[in-house]
This record gives sequence, structure tokens and C-alpha cells, in this order.
Amino acid sequence: MNKWRHFTMAVGLVFVAGAAHADSLDAQRERYQAVKLAWEAKNMAEVERLMPTLKDYPLYPYLEYRQLTQDLDIATPQQIRHFIDTYPTLPPARSLTSKYINSLASNGDWSGILAFTPNAPRAVMTRCNYYFAKWATGNQQVAWKGAQELWLSGNTLPGSCDKLFDVWEQAGYLSANLILQRMELAIKSNNTQLVNYLIKRLPLSYRSLSENLLKLQSDPAFIEHFAQTSTSTDFTRSVIMTTFSRFARKDAEVARHSIPAIVRTQKMNDSEHQLLKDAVAWNLMSNVTPEQAKWRDDVIRDSQSTNLLERRVRLSLQDGDEKGLVQWLSLLPKSILQKKEEWQYWSAIVLLNEGKQAEGEAILHNLREKRGFYSMVAAQKLNITYPLMIDRAEKPDDSIAKMREIKRIHELIYWHMDNLANSEWNNFVSSQSPLKQQQLARYALEQHWPALSVQATITGNMWDHLEERFPLAWQKEFANFTADKNISQSYAMAIARRESAWNPQARSGKGASGLMQIMPKTAEHTVKEQKIQGYSSSSQLMEPAMNIKVGTAYLNLVYQRFGNNRVLASAAYNAGPRNVDRWLANSADRIDAIAFIESIPFGETRDYVKNVLAYDMYYHNFMGIHSNALTNAEWQRRY
Repeated sequence: MNKWRHFTMAVGLVFVAGAAHADSLDAQRERYQAVKLAWEAKNMAEVERLMPTLKDYPLYPYLEYRQLTQDLDIATPQQIRHFIDTYPTLPPARSLTSKYINSLASNGDWSGILAFTPNAPRAVMTRCNYYFAKWATGNQQVAWKGAQELWLSGNTLPGSCDKLFDVWEQAGYLSANLILQRMELAIKSNNTQLVNYLIKRLPLSYRSLSENLLKLQSDPAFIEHFAQTSTSTDFTRSVIMTTFSRFARKDAEVARHSIPAIVRTQKMNDSEHQLLKDAVAWNLMSNVTPEQAKWRDDVIRDSQSTNLLERRVRLSLQDGDEKGLVQWLSLLPKSILQKKEEWQYWSAIVLLNEGKQAEGEAILHNLREKRGFYSMVAAQKLNITYPLMIDRAEKPDDSIAKMREIKRIHELIYWHMDNLANSEWNNFVSSQSPLKQQQLARYALEQHWPALSVQATITGNMWDHLEERFPLAWQKEFANFTADKNISQSYAMAIARRESAWNPQARSGKGASGLMQIMPKTAEHTVKEQKIQGYSSSSQLMEPAMNIKVGTAYLNLVYQRFGNNRVLASAAYNAGPRNVDRWLANSADRIDAIAFIESIPFGETRDYVKNVLAYDMYYHNFMGIHSNALTNAEWQRRY
């Protein structure tokens, strides 16, 4: 519940009289509430009276920022610079420069912009205002250079750039060639709206090309006609190369047969020809005829694409094709074989299958000494214990708790402003030395800030600091809600750790929410099917206990659907049960668990499954339970 609602203005006014002399944190919090309420009530006299009494309160900078930005027209450059210099890790301070420059621009104070910032800012909107200021003050050469740099973007630019582009165009610098260059970037970015806008900006002399581009945008199958009717230029070849991948995804066979005509009419070189064939080969990995398979494999042998070759190795794994696995692994560059643990593992398996026991086991022993899923699997294959290596972070010294940034984070968490706390924490940790980052990670763990502990290990590349990377967060809730289910507590925690990195306020672009990243529709279905009490709104998914309650119920359903198998349940939790059904149909009980995982066509899901299984093993160990990466049933099953 929002803590502001517990108080009214009347309550706030009762204690204000003695506020200036109250030093306790509770008293400061009460005054902080009062000033917020006064602001909401637009009682600025009360705000002005309370503000001086809060200068020692950790969140005073946020009030100061609000006061400073409520009317930037009267703020001075000195005030803005002083605030930014005083609070370098404060999240709002990071955007204050842009806000101030844009405020100056809205008032037409172009000289003021250049006085405030002699160098071009980073934010696009602000850069546009900066370069327009250069034009307005007579430095046209710099303005035109900046305008061209900004123009050449595949992204839609903010409206503040229009006035700069208008004067740039009026000066005769926006050529048809620059429109085509930007269109090329927009096509690569798949920014259809921008492409269509730019097509309309082309001169009338480009009418035929414009009409063909519009047709190509709406229908990639138009590509062969486009190639035949468009004069071969760097631009047309680039557009074709980018659009052809979409065409190949839509109909690989038709795309394959169109290649000769496209190459001939567009005068493509051997490298461009190969890239077209690569695009088709990428989409000929299932349900193909023997002739298509032979053509695909011939293309891959000639290809320079490591990604395509790795995809072919995975197809051999999916098909249980040991001979193909040997062949395609041998074509991988040595640098990839040495770098990627999955191919080290499968190279070892190939050697073992060929009877080269000592060589194969030597690779597995080397893998076992590393960190992560394949290290665990190597140990299991060797039937020996995986050595869990844990680096303990440096003990935090007493000075950390006294840091003003840490005090602010404490208060942000107290007020349930978790996302703001996360932002401030990330800024602060990034600014510290490696030793201090270790101490901060440990401090966060000791303060029961799991999301901040995890983030510190990511920022500081502390991959072997497993206690800080994998806090035992919400242990009681997970124990409670998994007690009557088939899933283990550690498995549910591993899913949550992978989904949200323990941030209860995490929300994906698609709407997945909370610790276990549950979609609202999934929650509704699960609540109804499992008759879960107390759930009435998707907003409750941001509450840790309810999220865990619903999330573990859904995870258990998926787990049971796939025969209590974490490999399949994890893949389904990430990519959906129907995809897992399809992948199982493709592999048709021919392969083991590791081959199935590595043959998953979605890179995100492959990594997801490996991570969850590794995380589960870590959590098992932290709970005092020795385990392998896979259970015996998961290891022995055919997929």
C-alpha cells in the first residue's frame, strides 16, 4: 500500500512546528511526507517552509531537483551545473543537462545553449537543439556537419530536429543520395514507417524507384521484379540484401530459385551471391527434400558465416546424426571451438564415440574446472563431483553505510521506490573501484537487497561470487508455495532469478511482470484453473508473495505437463509449450538431454534452459543438497 495514503495534510501540519529541531529519521520521514503532500496540494508556501528543515534528509536531493525543474526558465546555468556536480549518481541528474538545454531551446535562447554546453550533448533531441543553436549564432559549417550526422540514422528522430533539418534542406544540403542513405539504414532497422516517409521525400525523377520501393516494402516477394527493373547501384543491392532475408523466411524455395536472376540483373559479386544463398540455407533446416538438403549443405560448406555453420551443427544434434556432427564440427574455426564450451563438450563426445577415451576425457576434465552449465555436465558425464568454486566478496567496511548514496538507496527502498533505487545503485556501483564494487555487492546481500546484490556482480564482472550472484531471496515464500507441488523450491527460485534477477518491479516490454515474469493472461488462466484465492488484478503480480504464488502454480503445471522434466519445463516457460512439443517431434526420441538443449533453435531459450539448470544446482548447494546438473531421469531420457 502507498505510504503516502496513511497521512493527510492535517497530520503533516501538526508536527511541522517542531520539525526544524527534530533530528530522528522518523521525524525526517514525516516531514518528507508532509512536503510531498503540500506539493501535490499546490501549497507552495508550505513547501517553502518545510524544505529548509529537510536538508539533512537523504532524499532531499530529489526534492531539490523537483524544486529546480518546476520552472527551468528561472534556473541559472550555475544552479544546473552545481546540482549535476553535487549529485553525479542521482538518476534525475543524468538527464538534467538535456532538460535544461531543451528548455533554453523552447525559449529561443540559442546563445545560452552554447554558453552552457560548449560541446555537442549525447542525447539526440538535445544534439538537434545544439546544432540549431550553432546555425542560429552564425556557425553554419558546424551546424551542417551536425545535421548530416543526425540525419544518417535508421531511427525515427524527435520533432525537435525538424527545424535544424529545415534550414539544412533550405541551404541545399539534403540531396537525394542522403535520402537514399538514410532509407538504407531504416530498411536495415526494419523501420517501415520511416522508409515510407523517406520514399515520399525522393525527387520526382526517382518516381519509378519510389514506386518499386513501396511495393517491395509491402511484399518482399516483389524482390525479383525489383531487381530486374531497378538499375544496379550500391543502394539497390543493399536494399535487396536486407529484404531478401525477409523473403527467404516467407518462402525459402521461391527465394532460392530467384537468386540467379537477382545476381545477374544486379551485377552482384561472389560475396553478395553467397550471402543470398546463406539466407535461404538458414531457412532450410526442417521439412526439406533430399535435394534441398544437399543444396543447403553445399552452401554452408562455402559460407563464411559461423552462425550458419553452428546452426548446421545443431541440426546434426537434433537429428542424432553422429556422422554429420563429426563433419560439421570439423569445419568450425579453431577460435570458435576453443572459445565456446558447447563445442568443446561435443568435441569430447565425438572423441569418446570414436573410442578415444583419454583425449575425450581430457577435454571434459578441463571443462569441469570452469564455471557454468557445460562444466557441470562435463562432471556428470565423467561421473565425478562438480567443484563449486565460490569467491567471497570483500567484507564491506563501516564507511559504506555512511555514504550519502547508500543512505538515499535505503530511503528509496523504504518508500518502495525500487526502480529508482536500482537506477541510483547502478550509477553508484559503476563509479566505484573493483574492490569497492565487491564490498557493495556484499553489503547489498547483507541488507537483503537481492536485486542490488545481483546487479553489483554484473557491473563488476564478479562471476565467481556466487553468494552475491544468487541470493536466497524470498526463501520462506518459495518454500511455502512449493511445499504442495512437484517442483522443488530451488528450481522455482532458479526460474525467478533468471527471469527478473530478483527485481520484484521488473516488467518486460510485452507485459510480463514481477519476480517470475508472468503474463497477465497466463496469471488469469492459472488462477482460474488452480482456484487460487486472493488474486483479483494483474497489478498484484508486482507483489512478491502473490507473484510467487501464481508463478509457482503455473510452473508446476508446465512441469507436470512435460513429465516432471526441468529441461522441457524450462524451455516451455520461456518459449511456450507448443514450441517444445514441436521440437520434441523434430528430435523424435533420438537424442539425449544435452543434444536436445543445444539443438533448440531459439538462442535465447537455449541459454535460458542452461542458465536455469545451473542456477538450480547453485541453489541446491546453498541449501545443503548435493545434486548434479540433471536428474537421472532427465539424463537417461531420450528426447
